[in-house]
Amino acid sequence: MKKRLLFALLTLFCISCEKDEIDLDNPDVQKFVQQIKSGTYNLYEKGENGEDLWLQMPNFTKNNIQALIELSQDTTHIAKYPLNPISSRTPFPSGREYLILGECLLWTVEGIRNDYRYGSLDPYLIDTALNEDERFQGLKGTEILMINDVYNTWWNSLKDKDWKNTNPLENTSYVWY
Repeated sequence: MKKRLLFALLTLFCISCEKDEIDLDNPDVQKFVQQIKSGTYNLYEKGENGEDLWLQMPNFTKNNIQALIELSQDTTHIAKYPLNPISSRTPFPSGREYLILGECLLWTVEGIRNDYRYGSLDPYLIDTALNEDERFQGLKGTEILMINDVYNTWWNSLKDKDWKNTNPLENTSYVWY
């Protein structure tokens, strides 16, 4: 009886200590967003000496687009997000030292659409209608919500059609940087 109780307690302890890691090949969007918001997402690409290089982007697919778009209504400021490893630029717009969660999630949708995992070199939009000094300052939360509507309309009208070859931002002045 004592052995069974000890075994049950050890099993419960091991389960409760299990890491809450994301499966990169079958990611849970809700868990990913929760970890990004709390700053606990820590799946790094490792260097040859085991050092952290950059956060790994989960292998999101078409099946994740709806959830990513729904969650992109969150304009929380975040400090880190899986970035495109080939970009050598700062990931923030000019004069801003944070990312916006919803913008990053839409960037991830764009990465699914373009089959590259990353929407562009950097996870933020610019408004080409603005003069050059202003356009690289990044968008505000209200603009992100407007772009969310654009992506939502695109997805709802094309998810069963040719969604990959239709740029949601085609008829706007916004582009991924």
